[in-house]
Amino acid sequence: MRNQRQWIAIYTRPKWEKKVNQLLLQQGIESFCPLIKTKRQWADRKKIVEIPLFSSYVFAQVSALEQSRVEQAAGVVNIVHHCGKPAKLTPEEIDMIKNLVAKNYEGLETVSFDQVNPGDRIKVRAGILSDWQGEVITVKGKSVVMVLEQFNCALIAKVSVSQQNLLRA
Repeated sequence: MRNQRQWIAIYTRPKWEKKVNQLLLQQGIESFCPLIKTKRQWADRKKIVEIPLFSSYVFAQVSALEQSRVEQAAGVVNIVHHCGKPAKLTPEEIDMIKNLVAKNYEGLETVSFDQVNPGDRIKVRAGILSDWQGEVITVKGKSVVMVLEQFNCALIAKVSVSQQNLLRA
C-alpha cells in the first residue's frame, strides 16, 4: 500500500508553481501544474502568457514513500492535508482539470470564496442578471444570495460565484 501512487496537492511558494513542477519532473515524480493562457498588458506591449490556474498549487502522483522527497523539493511549502492525511485527488479529477485547461477557455480563472463575503456590494457581470448590483447576504456552496435593489424592493437572487459573474461594485 505504501508504494501505491495517489494524486496529491502541493502548496508552493508564491510564483514557484512552474519551478516546482519542473523540479519534481526532473526527480522522476509525475507532476502537473495546470496553466492557462491570458493577455497581460505592459506599458509598451501586450503579450499572451501562461500562468498557473491555481496560484501556489501543483499536483503530483506519488507513493507514501515519495512524499518526503516532494516535501524537500525547493519551493515546496508543504503537502496539503485534510483530516491529518495528505489531501488526495482522484485520477478523474486530474483528468477533468487537464481537459479544462486543454480547451483554452478565454477568461478561465479561479476565485476564492474568501473574496466574496456577506455585506459586500457586487455587480453581476454575466448571465440573465448582467449589470445588476446588490449586496451579498450569504455565500452558500457555489452560489451567492444577494439583494438586488433595482425593483425598489428586496429581490433575492442566487448568483453563481465566479470571477466571470461577479465584480465588486
